[in-house]
Amino acid sequence: MRWHVWLAQALAEVPGNQVLRSFASQCHPLPPGSRLLLELERLVYGFRGRGAMDRMETALLSLPLQSAVQADVVIDLSGEGSPPPARRVLTPLFNGVPSEIGIMAALANDQDLLIELHDTARPSHPWTARPASQDREVFAASLDGVLSCATALILKALREETDSSEPGGVSRPKLTTPSFGALSAFALATGSFTAKTARLLNKVATEGKAWAVGWRFDQSASLLDKGEAAFRILAGGPSGYVADPFPFRHKGQDFIFVEQYLYSKNRGCIAVVTPDRNGVPGTPRIVLEEPHHLSYPFVFEHEGQIWMIPESGAARNVSLYRAVEFPYRWTREACLIEGIEGYDVTPMRHEKGFWFFVSPRLWKSSSWDVLDLYHADSLTGRWTSHAAGPVLIDAGLSRPAGALIRRGEHFLRPAQDCSRGYGGAVTFCRIDAISASEFAQTPIGRIKSGPFGCHTYNRHANLEVIDLFGQTRGLQEVRVSYVPLAPEAQTTGALGQLPVAGDLEIGLMVR
Repeated sequence: MRWHVWLAQALAEVPGNQVLRSFASQCHPLPPGSRLLLELERLVYGFRGRGAMDRMETALLSLPLQSAVQADVVIDLSGEGSPPPARRVLTPLFNGVPSEIGIMAALANDQDLLIELHDTARPSHPWTARPASQDREVFAASLDGVLSCATALILKALREETDSSEPGGVSRPKLTTPSFGALSAFALATGSFTAKTARLLNKVATEGKAWAVGWRFDQSASLLDKGEAAFRILAGGPSGYVADPFPFRHKGQDFIFVEQYLYSKNRGCIAVVTPDRNGVPGTPRIVLEEPHHLSYPFVFEHEGQIWMIPESGAARNVSLYRAVEFPYRWTREACLIEGIEGYDVTPMRHEKGFWFFVSPRLWKSSSWDVLDLYHADSLTGRWTSHAAGPVLIDAGLSRPAGALIRRGEHFLRPAQDCSRGYGGAVTFCRIDAISASEFAQTPIGRIKSGPFGCHTYNRHANLEVIDLFGQTRGLQEVRVSYVPLAPEAQTTGALGQLPVAGDLEIGLMVR
């Protein structure tokens, strides 16, 4: 399948790697009903190829055939459970099943998605990823995202050193049988399309849900200190919506920079709002517009200048803008990184240098579930990706949700919870370690906003902002709470030391 080819190509790009292939002795195709469902989705939703599940035997046949000599690593993608001999074997499971059908079964049963990569070099600690699903009612789109994350997880496992204190051996993952209950493939397809149609009709009937911005002034304490607070609401009106608020104070005046999405333009622009302390917001005024989508206007001050790094993933770069006449005129000063489709870039100054957090889109992933790190000695210096990136693959704790917050000796990182859909909530993660070879964070608290989704939180001076998703039209105020998480919350994103580079023979076993 195409995702096997993605993996083979990525492995072959690493100097010293030799990639070989072998085919399983038995054929384990997806059930015919599942293939029918994917073909129906292609027809109904207009998918145009290049999906993760496309058949790609010819491309794999171009790889050399694995010989009888033991390989360094075998990646068993066959689901057969009897890979060729190797020093190390990696076996991905999808919700406990060694086949992509495990993803479809999990979606049909409304389960969270889980990838476990079993590794004979660390048999008791499989690598894990918790991918997002862009649309749980469209199986092909979900498969694209999950299999993109599976590819990234395999590459990540090969880059990282295993625990030499743990005895190696044959890893025997516990397999489960996917259950569709009483649903046939036809029932799955019919139910999926019916639900999609019902959602679209409901959107027309109710004018749909929309993003809006919440804001409040408070000189005494933040939401994280108070535990609960009321936010006034600024909605976008019938022409579009506003989201991704970033507050900034300049010469005693408060500003809120936002993404202003205009339906007429079919893309986002960067606008600024001047809130009144009496509770009356100004009208958003566009200050930055490009031919591509812009959002997440991260505004900050550095070396006497005011800068902005907006999200520009659609342009496949990370661009830096400087205020010429704050806040209304900006000029593109530099391209920090070219060639990555990165979302919600969030810089952090740390130990005389800069880091930035970003959610990249890898192959056909959602951009909601992967976290990567870049480092530079100066803002416009050479930015280098983290040696063990991506540092996290987790739909609940990856994508940035606002500027980092200094709390005592630690930084808190707001992260979007997209585990059940985009912009579900904001979780605050304490950064426990960050360096060229490691990263670790611990979830410690969470914003709750009743029936509303939320994916941005920021505070600057006395101005605190969030955004909300739901039936926000006509809403004047909403109460939002911050809830600490239980202390036993597990640390996530801990990385080990990196292996020594060298020649590696890798066998791909596919069906």
